[in-house]
Amino acid sequence: MGKVTFKAEGKWIGKLKVEAKIRDKFTIYMDEPPSLGGEDTAPNPVEVVLSALIGCLGIVIQVVAKEKNIPIQNVEIYTEGDLDPKGFMGDPNVRAGYDEVRVRVKIEAPVDKAKIEELMKEVERRCPVSDIIKNPVNLKISLE
Repeated sequence: MGKVTFKAEGKWIGKLKVEAKIRDKFTIYMDEPPSLGGEDTAPNPVEVVLSALIGCLGIVIQVVAKEKNIPIQNVEIYTEGDLDPKGFMGDPNVRAGYDEVRVRVKIEAPVDKAKIEELMKEVERRCPVSDIIKNPVNLKISLE
């Protein structure tokens, strides 16, 4: 299989609210909390990134566990990231994005801890969203 191109499109729909559409089938709304000028009608984009990381890890855990014949009984994933809003608000001396993202994963399976640790090493290597967060991506923004 060669490269696959994923797409999303979006538009501003008022104040700080943005609508993103994916595959003409799914809609994700994003906003900011009042402390950052929004109306708190939806998660903000950096919360959506943390949610995407949860989704990706959860999916990859299932894929790798199936390959390794590990019967997963339950998975819980917790994410958090540290971000200084001064970068978003315009301070050129402050990074706009996360300084650090932390993930805690709880996996229940009838195997020993070493097997779970081996599973997670493979999951971390293969999770596209964790790769995007850990490594620079060639980002090109153009005006139409």
